[in-house]
Amino acid sequence: MNSDFLKKLERLREKIPETLRRLPGIAKVEGLRFIHDNFDKQGFEERDGVVKKWKSRKNASRKNLGRAVTVAGERKGRNLLIATGAMRRSWDADSSAGIDSTTFASSLPYAGVHNDGLEAGRPPGFMMPERKMIGDSEALFGRIEQKFDKLVDKEMN
Repeated sequence: MNSDFLKKLERLREKIPETLRRLPGIAKVEGLRFIHDNFDKQGFEERDGVVKKWKSRKNASRKNLGRAVTVAGERKGRNLLIATGAMRRSWDADSSAGIDSTTFASSLPYAGVHNDGLEAGRPPGFMMPERKMIGDSEALFGRIEQKFDKLVDKEMN
């Protein structure tokens, strides 16, 4: 065999473990971008360019909070799920990349309620509509694969 080819194979063999170790970090960065993009799009990108829009708010009053301001009037012009931006930012602080996996989490209990459409408890039995921010998505997996392919191409050339 050609000695240049053998040297190239050896270099490739040495770089593979380090390249694979970087995959969870790439997945974390792309996943957090994906979450932020979903907040911007006000929906969940299921496939590349296909966004399932979040269900809009109802026009209800806030009498139970001691004031009779309509939700629509109070929040007119504001995107869904963004009053202070705390939920959007919470994913950044609480998500992690390990040795061989990536975990997306939010310490805010209402983030999961919104993401999964669970019982919200106000009034008792109220089911929050699902407003998915993170989950299985061909679009997200495609983003991660594209970034990893770029890294592999860069490392192997």
